[in-house]
Amino acid sequence: MIDRAERLPRPAPDVGQLLSALRRGRPTRVPLLELKLDEEVRSALAGESLVPWWTGAPPDQRRHAVQQFVRLMHRLGYDAFWIPTNVPFTFRTASTGDTAALNRGERQWQSEHAGPIQSSADLERYPWPRISDIDFGPADEVAEVLPDGMGCIGFSNGVFEWSTWLMGLEPFAIALYDQPRLVRELVDRVGRFVHQVFEIWSQREQIVALWSGDDMGFKTGTLISPQHLREYILPWHRRYAVLAHRRSNPYLLHSCGNLRAIMPDLVDDVGIDAKHSFEDVIQPVEEFHRQWGGRVAAIGGVDMDL
Repeated sequence: MIDRAERLPRPAPDVGQLLSALRRGRPTRVPLLELKLDEEVRSALAGESLVPWWTGAPPDQRRHAVQQFVRLMHRLGYDAFWIPTNVPFTFRTASTGDTAALNRGERQWQSEHAGPIQSSADLERYPWPRISDIDFGPADEVAEVLPDGMGCIGFSNGVFEWSTWLMGLEPFAIALYDQPRLVRELVDRVGRFVHQVFEIWSQREQIVALWSGDDMGFKTGTLISPQHLREYILPWHRRYAVLAHRRSNPYLLHSCGNLRAIMPDLVDDVGIDAKHSFEDVIQPVEEFHRQWGGRVAAIGGVDMDL
């Protein structure tokens, strides 16, 4: 652990503080919560190279990676941290050279022009993963070394993201009008799979919340019409929220972009407990809190482009 982390106050995790904030209570301190810490940042703070624990490394190596990750999050003062779900979906990506000052050589992103599923025949041919293809073992290993007072949050990418990646955002938007039956079949197949993932997360004692990452907007609005989101996407989020609430756990939503048009739906119909990702150019977190803070917790909101 590097000196910068060692100079922090000694950790005293209390997941109850985090849950109080997520339930719009009044915790005695501001709890920390992140959607992701880049590997380079975690490696620098840990003072050693990291092995991603979800990649199927040999058992001894993976146990070391899990211990390393938990130890770091504990030392940084987190009461809980997210555990990702490594689902083996295959997509079409685009790439180019990474021009950032600290770059990884190549930058990749999902192709918005085309995906592997363009027709009902493609839908049937696609190598759909099964729930047995997902390795939840690291979550059990986390539970074995989790310090007293800490909890975990079960995370999965969302039904809109995965559906549009499988088809490509542009063909998906066109298919909403030209092939609505295909869109329905695709979204529901993805939605059922995510539901299975969250069912498994919700059965683990150390899981204190469910968190879906589902980018549905851009700077000035939603990526598809609000009505289409209400018809195809939000009913699945409602099911995930119900699943979390059955265990009296909060349901968290991460979504980049401008969701003003569907915020009433997310609050009144879906029943989200907390919203993550705020951009000052869209809506500063202070404004969101004034508007929705009595009903939805706000996670994050510190502008990193200062």
